[in-house]
Amino acid sequence: MPERRLLITDDEANIRLMLRTALASEGYGIDEAANGQEAMEMIHRHSFDVVLLDLNMPVRDGMSVLEQLKEAPVQDKPRVVVLTAYGSIPAAVKAIRLGAVDFLEKPIAPDELRKAVAEALAAGVPQGMNEALAGGYAGVLDRVRKALRMAEYTDAESLLMKAADLAERDAAYFNLLGVLYEAQHKWAVASKFYDKALRADGKYEPAQANMRRLADLQRFGHSNLAVTLGDEMEEVWFARLPEKPE
Repeated sequence: MPERRLLITDDEANIRLMLRTALASEGYGIDEAANGQEAMEMIHRHSFDVVLLDLNMPVRDGMSVLEQLKEAPVQDKPRVVVLTAYGSIPAAVKAIRLGAVDFLEKPIAPDELRKAVAEALAAGVPQGMNEALAGGYAGVLDRVRKALRMAEYTDAESLLMKAADLAERDAAYFNLLGVLYEAQHKWAVASKFYDKALRADGKYEPAQANMRRLADLQRFGHSNLAVTLGDEMEEVWFARLPEKPE
C-alpha cells in the first residue's frame, strides 16, 4: 500500500512537534505548514490524504482554507480534521459544514489524535456540506426538532448554528447536533456530540439512548433503538436513521 501522506498545519511549532511525535509510529509521510497560506500552497503541489488544520492562525486561518477546499474538485480534496480551542463548538460546527470530517479540541491526547487520523483515512472523500431566532432559544430547538423529523437537515443545521452562541453547555443542544450528523452518516462526529451532551448533563436520557443506539450500530450494524430528540413528543420518534454510512 502506498504511504499515506499527512499535512500538519498549525502556527505553533511546539504543537506541530507534538502532533508529529504522536503520529511518528504510524508510518505516515508527514509535512508541516505554519499557516493556511502555506498549507494551500502545499496542497496545490502535493496530494495529501489527511490535513490536520488549526482554525486560529495568522496570515490565513483554517476556516478560509476550508472555504477554498470546498470549491475544489472532489478528487483533489484531502480529508480535513480541524483543531479547535476547547469549547469552541460554533467553530467546529461551521468547519464540519464546510467539509471537515472531524474535529479535535486542544489539548489533544495522542491516542485521540491517532484514532481521528485513522478514521479520517477510512472515511470517504468529503463532499462538503436567514433564519431568525424567533421564539427564543427554546423555540429554536423546537424548530430544529421539527426540521429533523422532516429530514430537512440543511434547515436544522442553519438553526443550530444560529443558536450556538446561546447554547453554552446545554445537553439538549449537543444531542440535536449528534442527531443531525448521524443523519448525515457522520458517526464519529455524532458520537462526539452525544458525549458532549452527557458531559454537560450525565443524566440526560435522550443522549444516553442515542449513544447506546449508535454503539449498537457501530458494533452490530443494527439497533432496535430509535432516535430520540428530547422533547415532549419523543414517544413519536421519527423514522430511524440509515443504519450504515454511505
